[in-house]
Amino acid sequence: MNKKTDSQKIKLDENVKKLVIARIEAQMSSNLRLSIGAEGSLDKEKMIEHVERGDDIGNQIAHAHLNFIKAQASGQLISALNTV
Repeated sequence: MNKKTDSQKIKLDENVKKLVIARIEAQMSSNLRLSIGAEGSLDKEKMIEHVERGDDIGNQIAHAHLNFIKAQASGQLISALNTV
């Protein structure tokens, strides 16, 4: 059973897309690749294309960024890093 959370069901608005694209452009090196499922490896430009289109892969990338931002804001990230 594939249960989606409410945040995964929400269509990405343009502001979220812009935020995620800005984070990818600023933080990801051009020589790195991301692998998501059977899609193969995605470079920086392909990731940005998927986010702009708002397809399933773009939504997964955006939600990963949003979850990271939420973890930073709530202090979960620092707590996890402090346990290492």
